[in-house]
Amino acid sequence: MVMSWILNVLTKNNANSIIYAKTARQMWIELEEQFVQINGAKLYHVRKELCSTSQGADDIASYFTKVKSLWDELDDLDEIPSCTYSYAEQMHKRDQKQKLLQFLMGLNEDYNTVRGNIFMMRPLPSISQVYSMLVQEEK
Repeated sequence: MVMSWILNVLTKNNANSIIYAKTARQMWIELEEQFVQINGAKLYHVRKELCSTSQGADDIASYFTKVKSLWDELDDLDEIPSCTYSYAEQMHKRDQKQKLLQFLMGLNEDYNTVRGNIFMMRPLPSISQVYSMLVQEEK
């Protein structure tokens, strides 16, 4: 029954590529191998766009939304492998710190004072907290 459902939701060409699988699990694995591959060109493009993104003429909300959508796309393309909880937590903290630094680097010179104050905070605030601070400063 599951095998029939899988075959019925696929295009004819895709269904033909897995029609001889013996189990639904085997079908799923074959589909995963065919379609869940990191797109190197897309990953390159997103990383390059992140490196060149800065606030420019945008307000804080627009700039943050642009950067956040690129981060989300990057997270989707470049998954962190499974690991122990403590290691995953460390990796998440590292990732958040890198995103915070990248966001702050792209801000206009008008925010140098706020940026300096943020760097003096221990521990560094979250991206959401920094965003809130910058929106207040912008107003």
